[in-house]
Amino acid sequence: MTPSEIRRQIRNRRQNLSHQQQNLHSRQVLDTLIETLFQEEEFHSPLKIAIFLSQDGELETRPTIHYLWQQKRHQVYLPVLETQPEWHMGFAAYHPASSMKVSRYGIEEPDLQPHQHLNGEEMDLVFMPLVAFDGNGHRLGMGGGFYDRSFAFKLKKPTAKPKLIGWAHSCQSVSKLPNEPWDVPLDGIVTENGFRYF
Repeated sequence: MTPSEIRRQIRNRRQNLSHQQQNLHSRQVLDTLIETLFQEEEFHSPLKIAIFLSQDGELETRPTIHYLWQQKRHQVYLPVLETQPEWHMGFAAYHPASSMKVSRYGIEEPDLQPHQHLNGEEMDLVFMPLVAFDGNGHRLGMGGGFYDRSFAFKLKKPTAKPKLIGWAHSCQSVSKLPNEPWDVPLDGIVTENGFRYF
């Protein structure tokens, strides 16, 4: 299948999940993260963690965002597209009192000036949205290329921070995705079925 065919099929698959399934999956993912990734030594120190606000049937992120806020140790960031001219995407601090605006894609983002944004290299951990993923850590996004361009530096330095963790329902898994040289692989994946590194 072509990438556009995969996108159509997988988006339909996740949009067909019931409200109850969505709620269950979001709780299962948070429980999994608390038991696995969030137990790692680096999480004992303050981290800059980028995540996103779910839409279009994506696995819900808000319970995890609220959990990270409650920890009061880490700083949560959301992606922003209108940012510094030389960046493909910036990251804006997000907290319970954040003033929000709607982006050109209809997605809420913190209403901060570009000079207040951070870039991808300044993040410690990034939970990445995706349409589909495979067992080799390849990710298929919506086709805009914002994440691949923002983290292209990791193609030359795969161990450089941030850690890139895919965020998805297990039904978004496919056997093999087409892979282009500019596609930045994931370091790990979290679904309602668990967390693992690639």
